[in-house]
Amino acid sequence: MNDFALLGLLIIAIGIGFFLGLRAAKKNLAGAAFAPGKSYFQGLNYLLNEQPDKAVEEFVSALDVNTDTLETHLALGKLMRKQGQVDRAIRIHQNLLARPVLELKDQHQVHLELARDFMTAGLLDRAEVLLQEVIGESTDLRSIAQRSLLDIYQDESEWQDAINVAQALLQSRFMKANVEHKRNLQRMVAHFYCELAEDCMHSENLIGARQYLDRAVAADKTVYRVALLSAANDNAQGRHKQVIKVLSRLELQDPAWFWMCLPALQEAYERQDAERGFEIFSRHLRSHIENHDAPRVAMYLVDQFIARSEDEPIRVQQASEILSVFVAQYESLLASNKLVELQINDASKHVESDVCRLHSQVSELLNQRNRYRCGDCGFSGRQLHWRCPSCKTWESMRSIENQSTA
Repeated sequence: MNDFALLGLLIIAIGIGFFLGLRAAKKNLAGAAFAPGKSYFQGLNYLLNEQPDKAVEEFVSALDVNTDTLETHLALGKLMRKQGQVDRAIRIHQNLLARPVLELKDQHQVHLELARDFMTAGLLDRAEVLLQEVIGESTDLRSIAQRSLLDIYQDESEWQDAINVAQALLQSRFMKANVEHKRNLQRMVAHFYCELAEDCMHSENLIGARQYLDRAVAADKTVYRVALLSAANDNAQGRHKQVIKVLSRLELQDPAWFWMCLPALQEAYERQDAERGFEIFSRHLRSHIENHDAPRVAMYLVDQFIARSEDEPIRVQQASEILSVFVAQYESLLASNKLVELQINDASKHVESDVCRLHSQVSELLNQRNRYRCGDCGFSGRQLHWRCPSCKTWESMRSIENQSTA
């Protein structure tokens, strides 16, 4: 058992002893001595001998269950859950529910804690039942239970149920009085609609996707993902001029996300003008690269030039020019390594084998490193998640490569 858990149990043990002494003092005459029960001292002995299982059992039996002692029992259960000892937390809370002396409001509190135990243990169905009960019967704990239920629906990808709970939460007095929490919840709802829209697009239901995206805009029009999905939907329906307009506006709104727009933006330019579309698109990106530290945008354009180099050899020269200017202006390992790759592939130049080997090693390191990081908890990974897998925050992950040292 780690030091923190041991300290927590010790504090709770002292609290139990204090409560027992206080209760005895009220019952006895003034000056009467207090002698805690055998279970209390036995619990301390187990605790000091690092036998937390037995210590918990003794402390629970030493303290009667009633309204005055409920918080102590709940504190012990929360400590067990926080330390990953979920089975002990469940046992404590189920023991509380087995006692007929608890008032209805106290039962609701225990149900809420037991639901959290089940969520931690991955027993989401059982947690959902308890939370629904608390929501239906307790006005004081309703909002708290709804927030936990919202987490369950997100983890299970039950997006319509998540929307229903979130909308109920938005109508609560707490949300109306807390502007920041309300805005965060509205952003979440927009992402829920985006999830439903993506499902429709995967099944080629473009009309249904459009309806969900309209609702996402109504929830929070600032969510970047809504515009990205709308662009893909508009491209599929031939509204290319609208795509260029919307994505160009997003570029000004948040340049750090612009790299995500590039495939849809390129498709819109090229399908709108088959002959000149790529040239117009490449000029658009050149202008962006000149004004922003955007290695991913530069790499995207370079890759597009290289892909066309077989039919148009001048594209390799254009790619080299972009990389040379970018490397001179910013400290980008990604761009520098790409420039070396172009020089290695240039048959007219002799490149030492050591340089080739170094380029290969750098490329391998770049491919292995994480590409995204959550701005809230620091979680990083190679794949972009709209909802951070660690802290469960929506739209908190950013591209690590969109930095000058990338």
